[in-house]
Amino acid sequence: MNRNITKALWTLGSLVGAQQAASFARNIGGIELNDVLGVMGLARRPTALSRALPVLGLVAISAAVGAGAALLLAPSSGEALRGRLSDGLDDVKHRLDDVKGRVNEQINDKIGQLEHHARNSGA
Repeated sequence: MNRNITKALWTLGSLVGAQQAASFARNIGGIELNDVLGVMGLARRPTALSRALPVLGLVAISAAVGAGAALLLAPSSGEALRGRLSDGLDDVKHRLDDVKGRVNEQINDKIGQLEHHARNSGA
């Protein structure tokens, strides 16, 4: 084939490829890790925390509704009921603060492990 025709075809192919690459680059912002894994026939396994949180939330809501119903249906004066509700809410607040502190500690531990791993693997 003529050298000029070959060169022109290579240039044309490069332009078409560049346009496709630019189009892909514009659309890449919408691509997530799950999309890439799905193309390969893979999927991320949900963490234990992501599976447990909805269950824990339902248990907590059920317990709160049950405790509230028990308090409201138990025979007592209004002042005593308000005192018990206040004590119960304080107890729940303290428990949530404890859970929050433990979760923050676990998150900080994981971050520390990841940073340690990154420093050691990069060296």
